[in-house]
Amino acid sequence: MRLLLPVAVAALIAATAVTASALPGSALPATAMPAGARSVAAAIVPTADARRPPNNPAPVIGAGSVAYAPSVQAREVLAWPLSPRPAIRRRFEQPRDRWSRGHRGVDLLASVGQPVLSAAEGVVAFSGVIAGRGVITVRHAAGLRTTYEPVDGRLTAGARVHRGNPIGVISPTAGHCLPATCLHWGAISAATYRDPLLLLGVGRPILLPLG
Repeated sequence: MRLLLPVAVAALIAATAVTASALPGSALPATAMPAGARSVAAAIVPTADARRPPNNPAPVIGAGSVAYAPSVQAREVLAWPLSPRPAIRRRFEQPRDRWSRGHRGVDLLASVGQPVLSAAEGVVAFSGVIAGRGVITVRHAAGLRTTYEPVDGRLTAGARVHRGNPIGVISPTAGHCLPATCLHWGAISAATYRDPLLLLGVGRPILLPLG
């Protein structure tokens, strides 16, 4: 088989999120939270800014199997999932097709234990472990889904979050940014992986030099 682990993991995340989004009224079993996780969940207090909807809501879209498009017009405005604004380790790389190599998200430099923030208002669609790494997916009102990994102390599926609310903390689990620590942040609209940086409403970011 030509399947590569990163592709399989990405597809599993997307498929799980789609399944969860198809069951809006269901409550999934709560995942166990480490001792420090309760403080993250307790810290979720909506603010006036958090309740304010984005200026440019996402278009209404439906759920489907994961696919790829060479060009997608981005209109949603998200917030950075880390604060202060993080440096970018690696950018999104659009694969040519479903099984091609690519980078289905962006890597943002972070530190272990740093709070991970929801990029927009929504509901936690998935919270669990995939390929040994903690993953959390947030389903937003207009159909956009954002994913975050590796994350510990995750909120449980079904939890409502506002833009900028903590949803977990950066895990010490080794990721693909070694020796650095980073957050892998992805965005999916229905059947299309999208570049999260294009949904931030900011100019083109500057990459860190390698080495």
